[in-house]
Amino acid sequence: MKKMTSLTLTMALAASLTAASLAPAAASAIAAAAKERMQISERTSYYGEVSNGQPNGRGTIKWGTEKQYSGDFVNGKRSGNGKYINQYVEDGEMHKVVYTGSWSGDRINGEGVLTHKVTQADGTVRWHQIQKGIFKDGVFKSGYDVIQAVADPDFSFTYTNGKETLAIMGTNKFLHQAWKKGNLFDVKYKNGSVNKSYTIFPLGTETEQRKNDADRKYLQSIYKKIAPHLGQFEALSKQVPLK
Repeated sequence: MKKMTSLTLTMALAASLTAASLAPAAASAIAAAAKERMQISERTSYYGEVSNGQPNGRGTIKWGTEKQYSGDFVNGKRSGNGKYINQYVEDGEMHKVVYTGSWSGDRINGEGVLTHKVTQADGTVRWHQIQKGIFKDGVFKSGYDVIQAVADPDFSFTYTNGKETLAIMGTNKFLHQAWKKGNLFDVKYKNGSVNKSYTIFPLGTETEQRKNDADRKYLQSIYKKIAPHLGQFEALSKQVPLK
């Protein structure tokens, strides 16, 4: 059985989200022009609103053909709202990362949505993830994280907000019914002093099994509290198809 774990941005990916200085030292631009086309470096170009020789306002910056950002700039830095796309090959697989949302200080900060799709050389999508919530300095901090992968089970769902964390492994079909029946593959729930979990697999000792069954009953009993999260999981799961 191949288990899935929730994926935060890798160091390389986080670096790619903040890489490439927008310093205009080598750019050919006229200060205070409404819109300019700037060649910042051999592979980096910009077209959009400019002030004092820097991107300022709305515009698009491209790093070669693999990466680009379209959105708001303030004094040469990505700040406001924008969409970032990065495509790269790693270990023979094609990665496509798309983030749409808030930026400040040239970094992902605030509310947004990030997707990460991994396609194998034969065209098979191995991994597809969506994170929706709050980001800080390029790292997902709170909200919903849904992954579909070539694995058993095929879905991983996570919700986190401060002291509350909900993690489910299973399928995206009939989540509400599965929660009520207590037959999800694996569930973990923490909220302050509450720490409950269960699995559908038999456990090694009677003591472990009794705790597993008691935790299952508790989690079934808080369905109304969990139901909004299950609805979000189901909706987001439709945005990460393996195709």
